[in-house]
Amino acid sequence: MEPNPLRELIVGVNHRVPVRDGRKVVYANLDNAASTPALKAVKQEADQLLEWYASIHRGAGYKSQLASEWYELARQDILEFIGADPDTYCAIFTSNTTDAINRLARKFPVDADRSVIISWAEHHANDLPWRERGRVLRTPVNDEGWIDPDHLDTVLQREGRRARLVSVTGAANVNGTVQPIGELARVAHRHGIPLAVDAAQLAPHRAIRLNDMAEEERPDFLMFSGHKMYAPFGGGALVGRREFFDRTAPAVRGGGAVRLVEPDGVDWLDAPEREEAGSPNVLGAVTLAAAARELQRIGFEEMDQVEMILTRRLLQALERIPGSIIYGITDTARMQDRLAVVSFNLEGIDHALVAGVLAYEGGIGVRNGCFCAQPFVMQMLGLTQEQAFAFRDKMRNGHKIGIPGSVRISFGLYNTNEELDHALMLLQALAEGEFRDAYRQDPSTGAFHPADGVPSYSDHIHELRMEEPAFWAGRNHTRFP
Repeated sequence: MEPNPLRELIVGVNHRVPVRDGRKVVYANLDNAASTPALKAVKQEADQLLEWYASIHRGAGYKSQLASEWYELARQDILEFIGADPDTYCAIFTSNTTDAINRLARKFPVDADRSVIISWAEHHANDLPWRERGRVLRTPVNDEGWIDPDHLDTVLQREGRRARLVSVTGAANVNGTVQPIGELARVAHRHGIPLAVDAAQLAPHRAIRLNDMAEEERPDFLMFSGHKMYAPFGGGALVGRREFFDRTAPAVRGGGAVRLVEPDGVDWLDAPEREEAGSPNVLGAVTLAAAARELQRIGFEEMDQVEMILTRRLLQALERIPGSIIYGITDTARMQDRLAVVSFNLEGIDHALVAGVLAYEGGIGVRNGCFCAQPFVMQMLGLTQEQAFAFRDKMRNGHKIGIPGSVRISFGLYNTNEELDHALMLLQALAEGEFRDAYRQDPSTGAFHPADGVPSYSDHIHELRMEEPAFWAGRNHTRFP
């Protein structure tokens, strides 16, 4: 199999980690839906900015002026990344997608008679913030997590003028199902309702070009995070229609967002500055923009080819593993309808044990549980409402053993066939009965750890801080008491 040349673009991909038998293996991050490592181009941008960093917008010095311009150029890059007209849209820098959605939610006054429509496939970040603004209604999804535009139309017909926003995921973080955003926008706009899209999963994997879409199919708001698109420096973006932000009160208030402050009044700046009170995370904004430029340079088609080859191989291999249960889109002829995010279980084996074995036996990072999308995962697993309530009561009482969930493998542009092969070998062995007696479950967390001990992560951190060049030279810092 050909090596993946895109791997050389990523920071830290060759670091070795200890595994249970005392060996050290190259770490395989198959948890990219949660967070991605940094692109080297992003790290380079961060290093350059830090040499010239100073307080932006209000400083008279050369570095302040330079950093201010750097920050505003980043804003332009974000709009270019999604093909948004700067006369219509503005980009507001946030700390992540969750922050962006919370900021947008606070733009809507609390009104118990008004509603926000979400779907059953939403991440908690696109659910919980809306609950404090009024009523939250959910449009149904099928077991793949797909939102039917006709079902949304039915909900909006029933709500009428009480509906004030539709806010949905662009791609499900649980199983990678891509939503029909253009059709959903068309339905919402036909009812005079704006559409917001949580693009945290979508933006790193699919090109978003608003200027290539018909006006009625364009989302009104988009939110995404740097840490999911190879820029883990605390940056995110809320992109929305400029006129909306200009006519609504700022979600966050303080210095830097005002034109004039009087004892009993305030004159806010125009958007986007009015939405960015306080000293902004310049590093997060600039590195988010650097990631956007680098992803465009690499090309989404090339990244998608790498990720879909791995996804297709994973789906086909899981079908051959005894007891495997795959959730979401399994038909490899429908790869255009999904991202490189696969959720599955091995029948009779706790999802937490699967994740633990991959980590401690193979140095492979995956995610398990409900992925901050508990309502949809309960539906995906086919649990009745009574079963879901029983598990929730169990969790409220602090019992984490036997909690339902699944395992999620998610690929990035840099992952390789070799990493996948290693994971599949361990999954096959686990399905055949190996490793189970070697692990114990922590009832307080539900996680499985080797019965003979775990690595000392604090020791490793101390070693890294001491910058000892011989850290991996014949020394075993893994402690298994």
